[in-house]
Amino acid sequence: MCKSRKHDNKGFTLVEMIIIVAIMAVLAATIAMNVIHYIEKGRESKDLYHASLIKDALNAYPFQSNFPGSPVTDTDIYGVERTYTRGWVYVDRDEIRCSHPSCALALIDAGLVYVDPETEEAFKQAEEDNSNVWPTNFSGDYVGVTTRGNEAKFVCDLHSYARRRWNTYQLDVFIYDDGTLHLGANASNMSGRADDDNSTAIDYETADYFANSLGFTNSIRIGIGPEDRALVDNN
Repeated sequence: MCKSRKHDNKGFTLVEMIIIVAIMAVLAATIAMNVIHYIEKGRESKDLYHASLIKDALNAYPFQSNFPGSPVTDTDIYGVERTYTRGWVYVDRDEIRCSHPSCALALIDAGLVYVDPETEEAFKQAEEDNSNVWPTNFSGDYVGVTTRGNEAKFVCDLHSYARRRWNTYQLDVFIYDDGTLHLGANASNMSGRADDDNSTAIDYETADYFANSLGFTNSIRIGIGPEDRALVDNN
């Protein structure tokens, strides 16, 4: 006679299933966070690479000694008063803004933005006239002027890609009263942007990191306006 055997076919209990699902959720969240982190680091690296191209373009461009930028006076760390004029290339998620035809021409000459020959000549004429009157013939990446009328707008792949540490950055040009050129950089994470909003969020840690990443390791701090700041190369 054969005796039937009883087999234990008991599966997972409800508690065991809950534990397994919880572990899988934690692992999935961890993996997702790591993926997001590496994607963001890649975006930051792309921004820093583009910013370095802009820095090189500005450094190579022959700015006029009488560059008609925004006049600024400040005192250095030794208590010596300095005067200079300031221009900039501002980059955010949507566009690039240049404060003066010379800044735009620096990007055009370096091949970072494109305009047709007629528009480029118009930029050169505006620079020769020593004015901030922008060309009205838009072409290529040149798409318009800000509502305040003090910046030209370009749209191309050179826009800001980072989302977390910063979503906007800026390269500054400083022409001192002795004619010497200094460059600066800053970055911040702004919750929003509007053409008529002249405010910039202050984020010293981000600005320091951004400037140092671009090689401004011997920079000095200069305050620009009530809320803006820049790290300026002292060499």
